[in-house]
Amino acid sequence: MHSSIDNELDVENCVRRLWRGKKWIGLGLLLGIILAWAYTMFASQKWVSVAQFSRPDLTKITRYYQELSKLNQFSTDSDPATTSDMGDIDSVLEAVYQTFLQQVASVDNRRRFWLQQGNTDSLTPTLLDRRVASIQFAPGDKLHGTVDTLMLTSEHAATSSQLLKQYLAFTDQQVMNQVQQQLSAAWQSEIAKIEQQIAFEKSVAQAAYDQQVKQLKNDATQSGDNQTKAAINIIEQTGPVASDSLLHDQARLTALQSGPTSLKPFTSWTYLQSPEPPISRQSPRLPLLMVMWGLVGAIIGAGIALTQREKKKE
Repeated sequence: MHSSIDNELDVENCVRRLWRGKKWIGLGLLLGIILAWAYTMFASQKWVSVAQFSRPDLTKITRYYQELSKLNQFSTDSDPATTSDMGDIDSVLEAVYQTFLQQVASVDNRRRFWLQQGNTDSLTPTLLDRRVASIQFAPGDKLHGTVDTLMLTSEHAATSSQLLKQYLAFTDQQVMNQVQQQLSAAWQSEIAKIEQQIAFEKSVAQAAYDQQVKQLKNDATQSGDNQTKAAINIIEQTGPVASDSLLHDQARLTALQSGPTSLKPFTSWTYLQSPEPPISRQSPRLPLLMVMWGLVGAIIGAGIALTQREKKKE
């Protein structure tokens, strides 16, 4: 019976001890807050700048769309009625934006960006990996109401915003280079198709010409008609007659051989939120650290207060 009573917690006595040792609790609380503040002053700071965007409008990629429209007009498979169709515009805008998303999320693109910033001699592989990881892309989800978001973490608020804008501009340049290459490849492919078509039409015209000359020579041999011989001389001087289709294809080939116009710098996205300098740092968070370290200090102070009382009692 006495053992169970001795093991019971005397709450009133503990509270009294804590009250008498409140100076230790206050000292621990104050020390914890001071340590938290000192840590935030010397710890590496992290500021996160955020940009949100969606696909561009037509005004941002007008030159590219004009070159595609020109190619479609000269294409052997195109339907002129669909050249200005709005669905085609949507598909072009979506294709450019998807190219941008692939580049902006690419690890290689981020690595190239940091390498072209300069000071590559001091950029160790470990530091390069950290900088690559400092740029994070979060794709949007229409079902959850989120949009495409890009974040860049830096040690200074202004620097994070500036670097994020530079990364977007760098990515735009990569997108433009890729789009220009795709456009040139499509242009060359169309030229090859038309050249094959012209070669086929010329062979058909030559075969028809040879057949006609052969027939006239046979007729001239059998009849000895001078008019037939004169007709043969005229046909041999003029050669095969080009069809309207052949002339049309030759005109298209001449127009295409100049190649596509070089694209001017364009923007492959539209801001939903521009990367302004952040107003609060991501890490370290002073209020949170003060609360946590203050509580730890208060707990340590309470332990000291209880221990001190025990020593005095003994």
